[in-house]
Amino acid sequence: ETLTESDNILGVDNIFANDEFQNVLGIESGGSLQTAISSYNTAKLIKQTADSNVIQLTEDTPQSDIDSAAIVVQSALTTMQTHLFNTQQVLNGTIPVGNLSQSELETLQANITTARTTINTSQTNTTGDIQAVQNAKNSLFSFEIAYTKAELTLENTIRQGDADKIIADATIQTEEAKLAQAQASYDLLIAPPRNVDIASLQADVNRQGANVQALQDDVNKTKLIALADGIIANLNIEVGENVTANQEVITLISSQLTIEVDVSESDIAKVSIGDNVNITLDAFGDDTIFNGSVVSVEPGETEISGVIYYKTDIVLEEITEVDVRSGMTANIDIITNMKEQALTVPQRAIIKKDGKQIVRILTNEKTGEFFEREVVSGIRGDAGQTEIISGIEEGEKIITFIKE
Repeated sequence: ETLTESDNILGVDNIFANDEFQNVLGIESGGSLQTAISSYNTAKLIKQTADSNVIQLTEDTPQSDIDSAAIVVQSALTTMQTHLFNTQQVLNGTIPVGNLSQSELETLQANITTARTTINTSQTNTTGDIQAVQNAKNSLFSFEIAYTKAELTLENTIRQGDADKIIADATIQTEEAKLAQAQASYDLLIAPPRNVDIASLQADVNRQGANVQALQDDVNKTKLIALADGIIANLNIEVGENVTANQEVITLISSQLTIEVDVSESDIAKVSIGDNVNITLDAFGDDTIFNGSVVSVEPGETEISGVIYYKTDIVLEEITEVDVRSGMTANIDIITNMKEQALTVPQRAIIKKDGKQIVRILTNEKTGEFFEREVVSGIRGDAGQTEIISGIEEGEKIITFIKE
């Protein structure tokens, strides 16, 4: 939490945290910002080492390893205190201008002061714990020496008589009791960490991990990720500008070029998904034909000038030889069906009578005589031509309309 507090000021890992006042940090104390950033990286590295040593402590950890871990923790606290002092110097050399108000600056300074107080307390507690263990060791050593002296005294007393021996025995018992008490005190101090202590340390580790994840989440929120591949055509904002809800900020052109066309209701029934499409672009002329296919047809209608149309999407197949760009004017032919060597007549030449399709066959051009013949029609083309499956032969003259 302490490193997070200073990083919100310095912007080392969370590079966006101090965007509003980065340009005035330490402006009146030359070099203090770089010193603070350097000490931040050092403090973070030593803290990671200390965290790693603490995590590895168990009930079976040797006392020497525990002592080493305590020294590393003490070093990390000292390094952290130095870093907070450097950060305080940066804030002392910062002036409240632009987006940084005086109250905001004072809040940042107060946060660092609080963090320094917390670290000082941790340093004091850690130093006291280390000294307590050392004092216990010293006491044990002193009592061991006293015990040895008592044994020597006993040997001398034995030579002096039974009375002195009784006194010496009592002295030994007293010293043994003191030794046992000292040993108990020492054992209590050097006892392996309890599960509750390990759980507390693990909770601290988990809390720091949550802080790291929160920072990562904050960083991720600064990224805009497109839902599909494409090319950015327009960027409507710049860094520092405010945006509103539903504001268009980026125009992304899909890597797959699509043409949206309006097909009239008289033709839409012929169009199916997957139909092949011949495409020409005004930019390249009619001689350059591109291939495409129908990928979607909207089920709902679109009314344009009183006429019903249906929006249809056509995708161009892979294009490598020419530079096709978004916004170019396209002309399309949708191939809904195809027959070769088909016999066709103009659609208006076919009339309906009594539920039959009739074509009028011209028999005398001078008199205009004709007779009617039933035909069977096939597919219709887009130029007003209709296929005749049976009923007339190629070369026969037909009447398309009669002028009254």
